[in-house]
Amino acid sequence: MFSKVIFINLVLISLFCSAFCLYEDQIGKFDWKINQLGKLKFSNFESKPPSKKVFVATEENVIAALSTKTGEIVWRQILERDDNGKVQLLHVDGEMVTVTGSGPFTVRGWNANSGSLLYEWSITTASGPSIRWSIYRGKLYLVNIVDSQVEVSAYNLRTGGEPNSYTIPLTDFPKDQSKVALAGVNLVYISTQKANTVQAVHLTEQKNNIVSVTVPGPADSLSSVTSQADLFYVRVTSQGVGTSHLISIQKEAPNRLPSINLVKEGVDSHLRAVYQSSPEQSLIIKLQSIKGELAVSTHDDTGALVPELSSETVPLTADAPSHVEISCLSCLTRRDKTVSCHILVSGGDHSMHMLQLPGGALWSREEALASILSIELVDLPVSDGEAAIEKEFNITEVREESVVSGPLGMFTRRISSQLSQLQGLVMTVLGLKEQSSGNGRADLVRDDFGLHKIIVAVTSIGKVFGIDNLSHEIIWQFTIDDVVPFDNLGKEVVPLFLQRSARHSSGTHPALCTVLYKHKQTQEVVKHSFNPITGKPIFAATPEKLGYKLAQALLLPNVNQEFLKPLLLMDSAGVVHLYPALSQAAAGAVARSTYLYTADTNTGHLVGYSLHIDTADQGPVKKMKAVPLWEIRLAAQITAIAGKNPQEKVHSQGRVLGDRSVLYKYINPNLVAVLTQIEDPLFKNVLSVYLIDVVSGSVVFSVVHKRALEPIHVVHSENWVIYSYFSDKSRRTEVNAFDLYEGKIQSNTTAFSSVLNPIQPMVERQSYILPASIESMKETITEKGITSKHILMALNSGGVLELPWMLLDPRRPLASTPDLREEGVIPYMPELPTLPEAIINYNQTLLRVRGIHTSPSGLESTCLVFVYGLDMFYTRVAPSKTFDMLKEDFDYILITAVLVGLTVSAFMTKRLAARKALKQAWK
Repeated sequence: MFSKVIFINLVLISLFCSAFCLYEDQIGKFDWKINQLGKLKFSNFESKPPSKKVFVATEENVIAALSTKTGEIVWRQILERDDNGKVQLLHVDGEMVTVTGSGPFTVRGWNANSGSLLYEWSITTASGPSIRWSIYRGKLYLVNIVDSQVEVSAYNLRTGGEPNSYTIPLTDFPKDQSKVALAGVNLVYISTQKANTVQAVHLTEQKNNIVSVTVPGPADSLSSVTSQADLFYVRVTSQGVGTSHLISIQKEAPNRLPSINLVKEGVDSHLRAVYQSSPEQSLIIKLQSIKGELAVSTHDDTGALVPELSSETVPLTADAPSHVEISCLSCLTRRDKTVSCHILVSGGDHSMHMLQLPGGALWSREEALASILSIELVDLPVSDGEAAIEKEFNITEVREESVVSGPLGMFTRRISSQLSQLQGLVMTVLGLKEQSSGNGRADLVRDDFGLHKIIVAVTSIGKVFGIDNLSHEIIWQFTIDDVVPFDNLGKEVVPLFLQRSARHSSGTHPALCTVLYKHKQTQEVVKHSFNPITGKPIFAATPEKLGYKLAQALLLPNVNQEFLKPLLLMDSAGVVHLYPALSQAAAGAVARSTYLYTADTNTGHLVGYSLHIDTADQGPVKKMKAVPLWEIRLAAQITAIAGKNPQEKVHSQGRVLGDRSVLYKYINPNLVAVLTQIEDPLFKNVLSVYLIDVVSGSVVFSVVHKRALEPIHVVHSENWVIYSYFSDKSRRTEVNAFDLYEGKIQSNTTAFSSVLNPIQPMVERQSYILPASIESMKETITEKGITSKHILMALNSGGVLELPWMLLDPRRPLASTPDLREEGVIPYMPELPTLPEAIINYNQTLLRVRGIHTSPSGLESTCLVFVYGLDMFYTRVAPSKTFDMLKEDFDYILITAVLVGLTVSAFMTKRLAARKALKQAWK
């Protein structure tokens, strides 16, 4: 019996397997996540004041509940992508109701406290851009405006079912949809037959009961109407003069007939909200943004100021938007007839601000961070003490500052540097002063391992942020007005270039970044240069319009006399421009070896250019022009283009095989992967992959995949290319990998040439299956390229998967051999593992990922990762483990004790040995 128990216990123990885990004290230590919502579209407070939550719907197809006190997300639901999840209506009355889609439509009811789904049903019989929605007394009204009549369908709010449909004819209905608004179940419009007349019709019955109100002013001056559906007030805007007129619609209309009244005539063009504090009085609340502050003023309907609900200035962020709108308003009239209000304000820069009257600003949310397009991680400057040490040995900066040179000058600088370090040490130990970086922030200094950086984030609306990568604090921000992103491969793109890093400690050479936008009206290039550490502009205080359209932008590798990498811009006419303009010498040194290319994504037309300097030009800045060299017509739509990361360094030129021979890599810095798609009547969608040398225009390799659909992602690094697509035939995500080699004899050991003796590489290919859909893909990068490469894949399930390159190696064999085992190549298996311990964001779900940015740190083992999209996530990964760092559980006390013991033992042994030698000498 006893042996049987032992046997059972042994069997149970054998069932246990080793597990990897993340300790609780490690969560949030090296990573952080910020949940975003996106641009505000609809909002509503709780139906019964005082309001503790505000409900919002955004352009990113997100609905959420926010705390009115802190602005934190109470709950959030992410709906379908594209038009399927587009929010058409948000209504709150005990529970929250949404209508989403663009035909068919989906009606959902949500629990207002938890965000859980209560009910869901669909409307499949309606579609069109002129459809409007309203909820009244437990019914959902679908209002479809067709020519001069209104088609109304009333559904049961919870169950749907067959609607009660009827038509209301209107003879003077406008065709311009901006002259129509829906206030509750009252359709308000500007009459086309009666001058300056606003009319309203109740939609709950088929009766054509119309009420109207006339707005005084010039004939035909009314241009548009805008409704605040939760307040049942309509704002009518006049043409030319920029004034508005406030019209109220009675909320509970007796006998189902609306009551329409002119509340205020000729209100100025500032934005406003209206609150009816009593049946006899209405309050008009106006906001105006002035230099980072909001001016709030409240007037009654007689025009008298209400001081307790007015404030001269409400401070917001340093870069508050010039255009603000009152999204929703919740006011409470107390027994003593005093009024307190919560106001949710949305800015033109996608920011949200909660105001309390009387009081001030409660919180702000920067929702522009949900539309990040470009990222750059910039090194911080060194502290003043370290800058003094660097300056001591920097002869160039010493000469520029006219400091005494020679032995005496060096001795003086050494003494002053040592005194400065001693003073800083004493002050830091005493806690009287912290180290400074010269930029006003003592904490913004470079650490020993280069892990502390500034994240420069550029958004689609022209707002640029500087974010601390360790604390996710927004250090600075600014907005560029009237700009839009460029269109590249059907996606929004904003080029961002780091022209000078923060390695130069001298104040005359600060770090410099340049961002390029497209002007909203003229389509010309808008350039803005700024300091990425402080956000302050450089060269020009305001963004510059360059007067031409952009065809290509390139950052040259060498620097000019001011340590700036010249920015080369080619316009649509083929003329090349340099910024700064006095970089002719630096650009001329690499002009003969610099090549450009452009690609028409719709037609698949690629053109390569070389730079030509006009030697006949006698001016101080010689003109440069791009001369066409080659062209390729792929006759298909380009889906993706991937070049190599300019920061990438290849540590090894070859791969050591099992027989100790070397297989040299085909490392062509001019190689670009181009992926195209074309519809085929037989094979449906055909995906073609081309590896093109953009200097010579030759196609190095190509392959075709039939029935391949989007999403398509590609990564190009060193001598390999990885791309993924959805196989329509197998209904799965497939990942393909290429490896390119020169062979066992290297053609040129010093430089690569795309023109002289072009090489036809050997190509290794392999395909794999990934049991998930990929939203973005990126490779890791380190300082020297010694660390193994890993591939980061953002999955549609919300995880970011880290896959070692060895799992995607095209040389994985079906049957392993001794040579391949010696080389470290594992046998081939078609399925790629998605292990939980390989998810770098563990349980922090990341949906709607737009991109992944990787950056090297000062440690060769560590790569910094920033994931952006609807949310932001930052972490660090170590593909080859932290081989250059001591572990956190390293026993410093034991090692110190052992070293001290060995040192004492050595001295004691030396002393005893000397005494023994002396005694033996006297014998």
